[in-house]
Amino acid sequence: MSAAEIKAKILGVATSLFEAKGINACAVDMIINASGVARATMYRHFPSKDTLIMAFLRSKADAFYEWLNRGLRNQKGKPADKLIALCILMEEWIGTPNFKGLPFHIGTIEFPEPDHPVNQFSITLAKELQEYFSALAKEAGAPDPAGLSQQIIMLFEGAALVERVAPGSNAAAKAKDAALLIIRGTLK
Repeated sequence: MSAAEIKAKILGVATSLFEAKGINACAVDMIINASGVARATMYRHFPSKDTLIMAFLRSKADAFYEWLNRGLRNQKGKPADKLIALCILMEEWIGTPNFKGLPFHIGTIEFPEPDHPVNQFSITLAKELQEYFSALAKEAGAPDPAGLSQQIIMLFEGAALVERVAPGSNAAAKAKDAALLIIRGTLK
């Protein structure tokens, strides 16, 4: 196996364990044993557990953005239609049976200390989402793109948390409906 394949294997095993048991419930030894690599190999690719956790969160965020971009790529119509499509995609993603939460929620919940590197990284991921939504709101002609994106994100963040504690709650559909009302009211 190449170095890249070994690193991907470790990250894949860690992802499975983190999602099944929670990040803090998984000791490094558990990840090493499950991935079948030597301790030195693990630490060569991920110098600390925090580094591995941040790679996990980054991969979750990247997969999310790839999925969103794929869904928005062929969106035709007015720029506002793309913002509406984004809300529909958010509903779809949060409503999936295997939804595990927003990457930055995962990091801040498991590492609530403000100065912890994982918490700081999670804040960076949250800002990326804000910028992503804000760019689409600006493209749609929102007078206050950052404000509109904040309103939309708060709805979907709330829906994501509700869906984690009450799967099948339809919270994402309700968030989408509220977001569409806000968008249509803002972009009249």
